[in-house]
Amino acid sequence: MTNLFDNAKKKSTTKKTENHEIVDIPKIEKAALKVIELNEKIAELEAERETADSEIREAGKEAMIKLYDERKKFPGTLKIIAGSANFQFITSDRYKKIDEDRFEELSETYGEKIVEEQTKFSFNTAILMKHMEHISKLLMNSKVLSDAEKENLMESETAHTVKKGVINDLLSFITPIMKKTGVHKTLGLIENIIEDIQPVFSIKSVQKDS
Repeated sequence: MTNLFDNAKKKSTTKKTENHEIVDIPKIEKAALKVIELNEKIAELEAERETADSEIREAGKEAMIKLYDERKKFPGTLKIIAGSANFQFITSDRYKKIDEDRFEELSETYGEKIVEEQTKFSFNTAILMKHMEHISKLLMNSKVLSDAEKENLMESETAHTVKKGVINDLLSFITPIMKKTGVHKTLGLIENIIEDIQPVFSIKSVQKDS
């Protein structure tokens, strides 16, 4: 009797044969080697760029937090002067995705208004198409749908996010914490809440002064 697991194992261990047509063009060796060399250099440059980008991004974030604390309001986009260079540091009202556990933690720490839960409902297409002619009669007492189909007709997808607009009003979320703990300085708390909600930071127009 054929064993499906044995067959699958044989297929996975079978060496694949070369199925491409092979064409020999010696005259383009120099160009091919140049591409390999350039790809290696590009990889090195990208790694260096990532390090430099991280450094100026972190400096921009620190400057934004400092201004937020000093003015007690969101400073918006900053123009950073770095000697003979300058760039824009942007703090977007967008936030990294969070899971349900993080949703609960943020809600407990800063209050329910800092987060929101969005659930998108949709029909199970397979069941919907199967009973297209019966759609007008899709009631819970329908005799056509099985109990299992009734339970699975609707599908949902729930996403947990930090609410839009939170970055503009951080003080309203940390003021209750200050009152509760007796802390009077906002700098550390602003830094903490920014780390917790993780807004999206970006850098734009890095250039030399003209």
